[in-house]
Amino acid sequence: MTTKQPLLQKLFGLDGRTALVTGAGAGIGREIARLLAEAGATVAVGARNEAAAQGVAEAIGAAGGRACALRLDVDDEASVVSAMAAASERLGRIDILVNNAGIFPAGAILSTSGAEWDAIQRTNLRGTFLCLREAARAMKAQGYGRIINISSNASIRSSVPDRAAYNASKAAVNRLTADAALELAPYGILVNAVLPGPIATEKLEAFDATGSPMREAVAKRIPLARWGTPEEIAAAVIYLAGRGGDFVTGQTVVVDGGAMLA
Repeated sequence: MTTKQPLLQKLFGLDGRTALVTGAGAGIGREIARLLAEAGATVAVGARNEAAAQGVAEAIGAAGGRACALRLDVDDEASVVSAMAAASERLGRIDILVNNAGIFPAGAILSTSGAEWDAIQRTNLRGTFLCLREAARAMKAQGYGRIINISSNASIRSSVPDRAAYNASKAAVNRLTADAALELAPYGILVNAVLPGPIATEKLEAFDATGSPMREAVAKRIPLARWGTPEEIAAAVIYLAGRGGDFVTGQTVVVDGGAMLA
């Protein structure tokens, strides 16, 4: 064990690195922020709800990590620019950006209004672009960066109806990821996406409390026969953020228990 630990730390440790996570007030984003801090990074916890972000940052601090909270509304370009500047000032630099903020409303194509469509694209695609752009500007100046976009396996394969707007937004995130990886590679900036399948967050728990059979029905369609956990998505982020992922860029890493195979 003593001979393996230094190698593991070299490949997956993030000591001395800084990270900004969007949509980190709850769910997957919160777990990504927590695990980044546990790996050694100093983390800026970004969320529209500043109180939620502060709670996550305080929990990380109580566990021995280093974190600060930022109000960040990815729908608002001025908020993105301001939050990125604040993160750079507080952290000294931004080494890692995790674009996690997103919304997941249902809506049939025939009943989705233009305003509803625009709201989903604004948060999931435009918000991801704005954060990526601002972080990349800072990363270019320092000659190093890791950008990880949280997409969805639904961006590749439609498995349930009434999600066209969401699925289209995430498919566009995949395309943005590849193009950004190609454009930013000369500056030492790697860009990848993690594509979760069904993940058991607190929103799911609240939904299941109403007696919905959805959880069991979905699990039956997954080869591993269960929902994933936020920690399993965060683990993929840690891989891409650390030196273990130094030769990986422009990729979509699917973490879905084999759901794409069924």
